[in-house]
Amino acid sequence: MRVKQLGAALATLSFVVSGAIAAVPAAAEPARASVDMFVGYDTFRAATLSEDGRYVAAILHDNDGDMLIVHDRTTKTTRPIQRARADQNLELTSVQFKGADRLVFVLQQKFEIVQGRSTLTRVKDEDSDEGFRFVSRVYASNLDGSDLVSLYDPALEQGFPRYLSAGIDNILPDDKDHILMRTPSSGGTQLRKVDVRTGKYTLVETGRSSTLGWLVDSTLKPVMRVDSVAGGRGRAWSRRDAKGKWIEIARYLGADNANSGANFEGLGRGPRPATVIVRARTDARDTVGLYVYNTDTGEFEEELYTNDSWDVSGVLRAPTSADPIGACYLGFKVNCVPSDEKFASHWLALEEAVGPDVNLYLSPGGSLDASLLVNSDGPADPGTYYIYDTKTRSLELFQTARSGIDLTLMPSATIFDYQAKDGTDMWGYLWLPPGASKDTRNMPTIVLPHGGPEARDAWGFDPLAGYWASQGYAVFQPHFRGGAGSGRGWVEAGHGQWGQLIQEDINDGTRALISSGVADANRICIAGWSHGGYVAFTASYRDTDLYKCSLAGAGVSDLRDMQAWVREEQGGKQSTSYKYWAEAIGDPNADAAKLDKYSAKRHADQVGMPILIVHGELDYTVPVEQSRDMVAALKKAKKPYEYVEIEDMDHYLRPDQGDDWKIVLTKGKAFFDQHIGPGWVPPASP
Repeated sequence: MRVKQLGAALATLSFVVSGAIAAVPAAAEPARASVDMFVGYDTFRAATLSEDGRYVAAILHDNDGDMLIVHDRTTKTTRPIQRARADQNLELTSVQFKGADRLVFVLQQKFEIVQGRSTLTRVKDEDSDEGFRFVSRVYASNLDGSDLVSLYDPALEQGFPRYLSAGIDNILPDDKDHILMRTPSSGGTQLRKVDVRTGKYTLVETGRSSTLGWLVDSTLKPVMRVDSVAGGRGRAWSRRDAKGKWIEIARYLGADNANSGANFEGLGRGPRPATVIVRARTDARDTVGLYVYNTDTGEFEEELYTNDSWDVSGVLRAPTSADPIGACYLGFKVNCVPSDEKFASHWLALEEAVGPDVNLYLSPGGSLDASLLVNSDGPADPGTYYIYDTKTRSLELFQTARSGIDLTLMPSATIFDYQAKDGTDMWGYLWLPPGASKDTRNMPTIVLPHGGPEARDAWGFDPLAGYWASQGYAVFQPHFRGGAGSGRGWVEAGHGQWGQLIQEDINDGTRALISSGVADANRICIAGWSHGGYVAFTASYRDTDLYKCSLAGAGVSDLRDMQAWVREEQGGKQSTSYKYWAEAIGDPNADAAKLDKYSAKRHADQVGMPILIVHGELDYTVPVEQSRDMVAALKKAKKPYEYVEIEDMDHYLRPDQGDDWKIVLTKGKAFFDQHIGPGWVPPASP
């Protein structure tokens, strides 16, 4: 990793149970959380529980990479059984039990394909949306690591390239001996029923070379398929009708695929023949609901769960079967609604036990008749695993996701309500430094709008908001129009409103923070990544009355240039992706003047605040030229700036890029310290 900084133009694993505040600075700076608490790999992750509740398998991370470990709860011993070395670009991604004595796990390696060569090297891959290609393999072993079997070996396919991946299509929780796998093949992607003890398989279905996976019905017949289209930039869903013909029913490309635009997504196995479970937005509803979909007829056969205010995110299934037992949605927090009476009694008890400040998730494995593994996260909870005994209704704290974290140094969060100028009710997440409360006044504040814009922030562990809040800043994440999760009408209200209604929704939240007394009007910065970086760029010349500085990360500085890049890279003017952006941002031909009005690069001479620009060199979502061109415009206008370009970094906040994100977070903190003063400090005790 190498940072290009262009100057200013002027563990060890252990298992144990375990009134208004005046903003008066203390005499000494308090202890602050380390940046290492917020980025990089979890120490403990991807845990799963055996059906009888005796064993936990999980991935443990240390300085050398990942270890697959198995913990015996009876003997209280932990055994490492496999190692994935970081210096070989290897990491483990998941593990699950098959029967009482067998594990299935996935290993991946980061590669680049070098044209004209049969070898792979760790360099950027310009055809990959993430900057690199990740190649995965699936293995099975006994609980002690013996009898290791590769469930797909590309060497057995004559002349087959090493860079193609295999993956688990369905774990088949009610079959102890088999899984369904999607595997590349010279005749097209195959769906195989694979024996996890021998590696032998039965061919179930053959798709296209671009097929990403299948959904099966209750008889395990493939009845829905998803394919990659437009060079990997989109997805197409097809159903198998009653005559066995594959019929395309939905296609999403570009941002329409990546963000909340998709109105249809298959989630998995259906409860009856010729059915699957899907999340979809029907013609009758504004929000996405959960349905049983009949692939023979193409009709929604049964409504499982809908919510008038929030989009449904997924389905809960019984650990030992494919039976749906509930639905989940992301409202202010993650909410799961049981549909099974037996499960409901346990889930409600679990929610009460872990408390209201965290999200609660059902982890893989276990049984409703023995033990369940659940995990939580929240603003002050980087991740915690619990084991729940369904017979005694007792809850055991099993392990935390990140070791060595001092929770007293973590921030808290609350929901902050406000109104937009037009009277629309709005809200956002308000993060507070350790020791502060919603009654604390006059805090230095960072406004942090999300990316997308058809995405949304979520209640939970958040590296950017969490780290900066832990350093003494109030951090505000507004849920503005154009964002996801609150129905299609909320999304479409932001179309054509980059720099306009979207910007005003964010600014109205900032003004509400000032009027409430939470934020010090003279100490507010705006920061963001991706679309949030665009907002920060735009604020640097448009909103100089509100903000004292701007941190623009991987942001769009010129809307017409961005449109031209999308047109060139994603299939031309007739591509679905380009048409989507023309609608969501504005037509670069018909709306050129409007797009220029809200493009920071074209107003560099009006920038009226200090600006820090950060971008990854290998960003293929928002090209690095968007920041480089803004730097050139600022330099020409003789405006001060700081630019940090990070080599080998792409667009996304992934654990393997932890060192890169340390730079983003610490550079940001130093920038805020310089321009709006150091973070808030709790008052000294009398």
